[in-house]
Amino acid sequence: MSTITDDTATITDDLASLLAKARRPGDFHVSGVVETFPPGLSVDGVGEIALPLLPFQAEQLVAAASAAPFGRGAETVYDPNVRRTWQIEPGKVKIASKHWPQTLQTVLARVGEGLGVEDPIEAELYKLLVYDEGSFFAGHRDTEKSPGMFATLVIVLPSVCSGGELVVRHGGREAKLDMRASDPSEIAFAAFYADCVHEVLPVTSGCRLALVYNLTRRGKRGALAPPSHEREQAAAAALLGEWAGRGDPPTKIVYLLEHAYTQAELGFAALKGADSAAAAILVEAARRARCDLHLALLTIEESGAAEYADSPRSRRDRWSEPELEAGEVFESTRVLSQWRRPDGAASPLSELPFGNDEISPSEALEDMVPDEEHFQEHAGNEGASFERSYSRAALVLWPSDRIFAVVNQAGLDATLPFLADMAKRWSASGEDRGSQVWRDARALSEEMLGTWPKAGSYSRADGGASDVGRFLAALTELGDVSRIEEFLTQVVAAGLFTIGDNASVVAALQALPPEQGGDLLLRIVAGTSAAAFERSADLLARAAAASGLGNPAQRLAAAKALVVAMPAKAQEPTAANNWRRDFRVASRPIVDLVSGVAAIDDELADKAVAFALARPQIYEMDGALVPAARELTASGEFKDASAAKSLRAACLAHLGARIALTLEPPADWRRASAVGCKCAHCAELSAFLADPARGVWRFRAIQSARSHVEETIRNAGVDISWKTEKHGSPHILVCTKTQASYERAVRQRATDVADAAALAG
Repeated sequence: MSTITDDTATITDDLASLLAKARRPGDFHVSGVVETFPPGLSVDGVGEIALPLLPFQAEQLVAAASAAPFGRGAETVYDPNVRRTWQIEPGKVKIASKHWPQTLQTVLARVGEGLGVEDPIEAELYKLLVYDEGSFFAGHRDTEKSPGMFATLVIVLPSVCSGGELVVRHGGREAKLDMRASDPSEIAFAAFYADCVHEVLPVTSGCRLALVYNLTRRGKRGALAPPSHEREQAAAAALLGEWAGRGDPPTKIVYLLEHAYTQAELGFAALKGADSAAAAILVEAARRARCDLHLALLTIEESGAAEYADSPRSRRDRWSEPELEAGEVFESTRVLSQWRRPDGAASPLSELPFGNDEISPSEALEDMVPDEEHFQEHAGNEGASFERSYSRAALVLWPSDRIFAVVNQAGLDATLPFLADMAKRWSASGEDRGSQVWRDARALSEEMLGTWPKAGSYSRADGGASDVGRFLAALTELGDVSRIEEFLTQVVAAGLFTIGDNASVVAALQALPPEQGGDLLLRIVAGTSAAAFERSADLLARAAAASGLGNPAQRLAAAKALVVAMPAKAQEPTAANNWRRDFRVASRPIVDLVSGVAAIDDELADKAVAFALARPQIYEMDGALVPAARELTASGEFKDASAAKSLRAACLAHLGARIALTLEPPADWRRASAVGCKCAHCAELSAFLADPARGVWRFRAIQSARSHVEETIRNAGVDISWKTEKHGSPHILVCTKTQASYERAVRQRATDVADAAALAG
């Protein structure tokens, strides 16, 4: 047996080598469903049986049957407390369909593979059993009913019923098999070794009709026991236990299976041959080693550039066109999905990625053949391309106490909803922090924080909370103070959050002891205001309105840090200012600045407003200060703050000065003529603008000259509209003087009057 060495990555190959040593594939039971033609079943005294079984025929079968006995030692007894079932002897049962022998052989082939029997298997009909409502059979072992019998086969014919599951036990393991077969085109089957304890649970509704066969090996009479994998199970348990105990990589092991399985048939009960043997070993080994075991579908999807083969191929002396073949891979997704548990219960796992270091054996992916591969010839500027996909079933293991490291591999899109759900469940339960849910949530948050992206954009188009805000909200609901402090220090204080996260940031700060929260607020504002002033102003305004956050000195220090960071000149483009060279502060951060700072210190707020008023190129009066003053006045809370009054007075003076200006339409066609460009064409434009008698200028010129004049008009903002007349050559640019400046002034006057009225209260 291989053991784990210092090269811990060999766990994947060590396990694969061990599983390959299984002496005989198969398990103590096998079950499944096969498609079939109607078997043409008839019973003496009843006649031909319709399938799915009709209720009135079920009653007829029960009437024609006898109570089924069971063996107790050397005796055959009837006891309805042990077995309540109806039986019909095989001599009274006929199957007339010509397709039935082939169907039975298909079932026997799957039985042989599932039970690990290499010899041909023969089936002898033993009984037709009728399980009506309330029927059951308590746990028991089958006696040898015919020479050489080694197993029992149960075939359930189509019928509508519920309950009646078959439970099979062997060697400390148990399998619960659903034997329902309601589709007319399908039959369900199960087979198990004769020495297995098995029982039929009560049928809760309807009626189940089952053919029971004794199984023997053709020409063989020796005893045959279920495959035993005790040695391999013990070795695998030791291997997995050492790996789990040391906490070494990889995070999980992905053991690829040999057979192909569709999504519909993926399940532990449907595994074949060596796959079934590997599962039988790992189910028990995982239990002993405290590992989780799942069955999953491994999928790889790739796309990239396609290339033509080096030369055309010769085929029967005829040359064919060169074929495309896959080249460089540009995009690849590799996930595990469709999770199945050994007990058949539903799994909450979603798609998980996997790494090459997790594949067992390590070279298992190298020779995989694509399930699908498509090529696209080059078109236009696009080169030839390909898309292909691979799919394999795999047994996936990880130490049970590292489940959250596994879940965390799926990324924040998967873990954030998971964490939020656990936080809500814990909060609703009323349990303390010793509960399993709280401890699980904390373990998951530790994994998430350990792999949290330390760079990248966190912005959202809708302005809502990013992953940062969602994570903090969950931590706050959990009341996990130490994790909150850790995350705020490592992520938020580094500036990796958005303005939409501020509500969650403040709530998280409030969850901390007051002075610890105040200290972190100061660190966040001081460290991020210069790069993201708008976000920090919003954060301070929220923090100033929050209760129990920091002491007065800490809050004042945070306010000073924000004021010191106020933009003082046009900035170079950065991600924080949206790549604008003509950077201007908007109205919203001014409202947040004044309200936030004024709530902490009036004198500091006055200085902030004076700073802004002194820099109109950054803090525009019409674009920012007037709207901010209107909002502060309307809010009422800070209307009478000294800083708000100063801002309002400056805005009223600005508006009053403009309202006082005389507003009259142009007296003639003379318009401002400062157009900048001194070329001959623009000189004509200037002359036209200065002419009090001309309202229209028709400029005939080639396209480049016309385009140049149009650009000059746009840049100068003069009162001219234009259009091109395209008859004749060259075309004519028709320029018409307008009253646009006057009309703008009229609209501005109305706005100024409304703003002044609002600011005056």
